Amino acid sequence: MRNLCHTVLSANDDVSRTSSKIDANQLVSASFHAFFSDTDAAGTVKIQASNDPTVAGNIAADFTPTNWIDIPNATGTVTAGSAVLITIAQLSYRWLRVIFTKSNAGTGTITVNLNALGI
Repeated sequence: MRNLCHTVLSANDDVSRTSSKIDANQLVSASFHAFFSDTDAAGTVKIQASNDPTVAGNIAADFTPTNWIDIPNATGTVTAGSAVLITIAQLSYRWLRVIFTKSNAGTGTITVNLNALGI
């Protein structure tokens, strides 16, 4: 087993944001921790997935998934810049991404960290 920890989204929280694709190959479970540098931000943070197949030899660098779905129970509501933790106990997806949809613009940044367990 291996543990993967890294930042998957770091940007101003004044507009809605979408992270780049996350390669979920061989990940078993994951948690996403979103936090804000201010108390103004409000909206939702959700995790989407895609199982779009890749062309051999073109797995990570050039491939762009196009068919994204919301993962059930993988959405958190942000109020007054509160932190959000989203946990996915069993992953069965090839690609993941994070979507922040603002309902009230913040004046700071949003940071989403991924902590995943893989094989």
